[in-house]
Amino acid sequence: MLLDTLNVLNRAGTEALQSTCGLRVQGREVSLVREGSRSFSSLVTLRIKGCALQVVHLGCDTELVGKLEGLPAGPDGMSGLDVLAGDFLSHLLEKFDDRNPRGTVEKNEAPSVTLHTRGLRTFQFRLDTGQGQLFFLAEVPSRTELSIAKGSEFLTSMESIYLPGDWHGGKDLVGREAVDDFLTYLRKTEGDIYLEAPSKDGTATLNSGLLVEICQVDDHPALKLITDFSDPAREVPVPGTAIKASVGIGDRSLEFDLTYLAPAAQELDSGALLPGALFSLPATVSIGQRRRTFRVPVSASIRVEIETTAGQEGASPWSDDESISEVITGRLADLSFSGARIIADHSRFCPGFQKDGRVVCRIHFPDMEEPIQVMGVIRRLTTGPADRNQWRDEIGLEFLVSPNGDRSGLDYLRQFVLEVQRSKLAQRLQVSGS
Repeated sequence: MLLDTLNVLNRAGTEALQSTCGLRVQGREVSLVREGSRSFSSLVTLRIKGCALQVVHLGCDTELVGKLEGLPAGPDGMSGLDVLAGDFLSHLLEKFDDRNPRGTVEKNEAPSVTLHTRGLRTFQFRLDTGQGQLFFLAEVPSRTELSIAKGSEFLTSMESIYLPGDWHGGKDLVGREAVDDFLTYLRKTEGDIYLEAPSKDGTATLNSGLLVEICQVDDHPALKLITDFSDPAREVPVPGTAIKASVGIGDRSLEFDLTYLAPAAQELDSGALLPGALFSLPATVSIGQRRRTFRVPVSASIRVEIETTAGQEGASPWSDDESISEVITGRLADLSFSGARIIADHSRFCPGFQKDGRVVCRIHFPDMEEPIQVMGVIRRLTTGPADRNQWRDEIGLEFLVSPNGDRSGLDYLRQFVLEVQRSKLAQRLQVSGS
């Protein structure tokens, strides 16, 4: 389903450029977006009802904007941009098999807007025409997410077919047949796979993956996942790197070890390439208890403390080191699968807070007696206007997995992000179906 949706987006953009401007696409690029917030030259937002895809953000570079402004006015004085957005939406809707899909176009007057994403199955397309570029960004639900939002029996049916009858009470899946059936379950349900890519210092960064096929590499079976290790802010694994992986099914966490083999792109229609990678098949799958999800509105005021240990770069926050620490207190602005954005009242950043510095982040959820504590690395430190004559500080944090840390905290945050988004998706599906 996910690949089909990406192909629909790809074709809709191509056909809209041709029908509106007579432009042919000369180059394509598809990337995975990891950030929780992203500045995007979004000129219009397409809001869709009646199908799985909910929102598409559409933007153009200055050259394509100029091309659109030079087109004759459309019906009722519509601008070239209006016509392009309307054509894109029409081509998009006609390709969906869902019952009565429909949508609207909303214009954004600001030249640039900040989009908030989960950093999970968020895809950005760039179509180059030689006379300007069209961009569009969308979060694409998986079969698993859509099934949970709809309350359907799809996942239960898949479990009964591909997982042992007593798997829920077991400790592991052992044997080639049991593991292969589990992998088939993941592929058919499009379950999110969480990958821990190790760094040289012993910590690990978080990636998400989606299993698209089991293929042959040098006469050996291998897993091909849609995932991206190419971010320059992170270390790219070398072939042979051990990767810890996990999948959540209900209140169980299924964990297994993979070996990174090589990058391997997944091809879409018209030659567009999704970033991907090859991994060895796991030998066994361990089954453990997973913290249950909880529901807190994203808009709730959630206090956050960020602490660094002076003079101890890379030190474990769970050690007994008694060095002087520095603390910034703020509130959670947005949370993604792999990081967070924290806003604080304007004050000079403490000397110990520097870009790429290691910190401890404590997030105080209203219904939790103790804060969730995770380790992170600062990717962004900025100061900007909050209101008239007022300023605020923003910290962009990427979560890290520490060998001395508690992984359950990260799992808790991850499930919070998914639960909130699934709740929103379910509400939209109920409204569109009414």
